Amino acid sequence: MFGQVIPRSFLWFVCLCAVLGIGIIGCGGGEDENDWVGTWAMESVDGQSLEQSMKEDFGEEANVSIVTNSWRFNSDGTMDAEARVKIEGAEGGTEITTTISQNATGTYSLSGSSYTLTLEITFNFFGYAETETEIDTGTWSRKGNTLTLISDEGETIVFKKK
Repeated sequence: MFGQVIPRSFLWFVCLCAVLGIGIIGCGGGEDENDWVGTWAMESVDGQSLEQSMKEDFGEEANVSIVTNSWRFNSDGTMDAEARVKIEGAEGGTEITTTISQNATGTYSLSGSSYTLTLEITFNFFGYAETETEIDTGTWSRKGNTLTLISDEGETIVFKKK
């Protein structure tokens, strides 16, 4: 009887170690299972780089450069973002340089491949600040360090993990 207890106990121990090992390795070393958690940089909107997208808003002759581009999604469903863009151009023979900033705080929730983002966004432009609340819904996917959001309105935004 004693001879059978040791092999069974040993077998259970080996199985437990195997299950725990697979669980730790399979979960990425114990990282959060939420695929959004972390800090991201917005890479493109509807297939265009941020610079290209901004040039459409301010004109092709404008020189647009991204100063800050950081979107942080926390494991508790909160998020914050900071984006600053420097724009240089000329209007009526006068050189103009300005920085536009956007800060956002809010919450997000995921259900399968669907998402809901509720954001309070503050825009700062030429010393003028405006805050608005936006709710965005759609579907999402993640492949490696790329997070893609497709809003219900059809806009596609791609983020890269920092």
